[in-house]
Order: sequence, then structure tokens, then C-alpha cells
Amino acid sequence: MNTFKAITTVYSYYMPEIRELITDLTQEYPHDVFLRSVSPGLDDFHHPIIDKLIAAHTHDVPHLSQFAHRYPTAGSEEGIREYMTLLQSSGVERIYAWEGDYEGYRETARTRNITAVEVDYDGDPAALLPGYWFLSNPSARNGMIVPPQKIQAVLEAGHKVFYDLSYLGATGPAVFDLSHPNVVAAAISFSKPYGLFYYRVGFTLCREPIPALYANKWFKNVYGLLVAEKILDEIDLDGLARRYKAVQSLIVEEIEREFGLGLSASDAFLLAKLPPEAAARLSVEQREAIRRFRRGDWYRFCLTPYFLEREGK
Repeated sequence: MNTFKAITTVYSYYMPEIRELITDLTQEYPHDVFLRSVSPGLDDFHHPIIDKLIAAHTHDVPHLSQFAHRYPTAGSEEGIREYMTLLQSSGVERIYAWEGDYEGYRETARTRNITAVEVDYDGDPAALLPGYWFLSNPSARNGMIVPPQKIQAVLEAGHKVFYDLSYLGATGPAVFDLSHPNVVAAAISFSKPYGLFYYRVGFTLCREPIPALYANKWFKNVYGLLVAEKILDEIDLDGLARRYKAVQSLIVEEIEREFGLGLSASDAFLLAKLPPEAAARLSVEQREAIRRFRRGDWYRFCLTPYFLEREGK
């Protein structure tokens, strides 16, 4: 009997291309960088790398340069945590997130005595008191790009948006508009698109300072930044996404031949999705088998084990 290998948690695929790049970096380990810690110092080491990041995404996130306060972070998670800390210190008691979106918003809020209100994706954001809204795009609920008008409705309703771009670089061509002044911060991670989950490489950009991230100019992962810079310098980011989107399509076809669940490829290449109307056509036994993959009304499946299996073959 075939084994369904998809997993519920999104673990990044540590790609051969990225492993090869890191091997090249460590062939002659960059000790000289760390020896500069005293003179001239490494406080500003991240600045040119963030400049390269912004330049690399001028076509898909054209307004990143508007965010004056830029921090290296341990993935996107540190930026989410410390922005939530800022809200706590400002007396904010409630945040919003769409039902099924990244569970870290809810759990981080809970540890700071902030209530996370999970909102119906099809509901009207204008019906809620204006507040702070955390959202991922592409969305963690199903790996799909959120329509621009959907986010615009949140912004025009007066909500301040923390814009989580953790899946940036894992899709086909798209544009993410951060120009609205109510987009208060954006987080970018190299975990999901480049397989660097345990390297903890990320960046948080904000319109106003995040005091808890100020010390990151000292307490940052310099080696992770070196890896990020090498990716930005040497990898065709769009080409990498195209390559793995093609593999994703083959994987989803394989799953469908074996299980016939009605899955389709998400915009983000690590994921497959099943909408509620397709789930409704499954048998009771099939729905029970995939129950743990439910995210709001949708079902989301991480395909990383299939990527690893195909590489092994």
C-alpha cells in the first residue's frame, strides 16, 4: 500500500544548489570576515547585504526601499516576535489574522498576553475595529498569493499590517505591493525559498524603529549573512523558483495518481492545496485521513519529503 508522505508542518527543502553554494563558501572558510570584528568592526556588516536584498526584489517587492529601519533577524520569526513585543509595550491587547494563517502569530501573541482574533477570510475587515493585522503573502493557509484587492481592503479599513513575506522567492512571477502607509513592517526569510531553516537567515524592515531589534547590529548571525549574500550574488532567484515549480507539478501529479484526493499545486512550490469544495467531494474516510492538514477552510500539504525522495532517486 502506498504511503502518503506529505507533512503538516512546512519544513524547508535544503536544495542541492544551495548546499553546493555553501560548500564553496566554506572551502576557504571566511575567517578574515570575523577577524574584522575589532577593526573596522562588523556593526554595519548587514547594511550592504540588505541593500542587495532590496535590489534583488525591485521587480516583485518594489517598495521595500521605503522602509528606513532594517534589521537582520533569525528568519522572519524574530521580527514577528519583536514587533509583537513592541505592540505589547504600547498597550495593544488584540491583533488580527486570517483563520488558518501562520500559527506563530497566535502563539507569539499568547506569550505576550495579546489576544489573536482569527478572522474569516471572506469576512469584511471594515466590520472590525481598526487594529494590527498580521498576514502572510503568499499565504501560510494554502500557499497561494493573496489577491491584492483583499489586502487593500484590510489597509483601507484602517488596519496596520505586518506583512510576512516568508514565502517570497518560492513562487512564479508576482508583485507584492507594500506602498500603502498602513503597511508598517515586512519580514523576509531565507528558510522556505532557499532551504535555510536552521541557518536562521532573515530580515525585518519597518517604517518606525523596533527597539528590541536594535542590538541585532551586534548580536547577528554573520555567517548566515555571508550565505545570504552569496545566494543574492550567485543564484538566479527566479530561475530557481521555476525549476522547483516544475518539480512540484510532477510531485502533485504523482500524489494524484496514487491517492486521487484532488490536490493541486500551490503558488509556493513547497506546498499543495485542497480547497473546501474539493474536500467536500471526498469520502468520509478520505476526509478523516487528511483532517490534520486542515487550515481554516482549506487543506495544506508540505511536499518536502517528496522533494527529498526524488533527489534520492
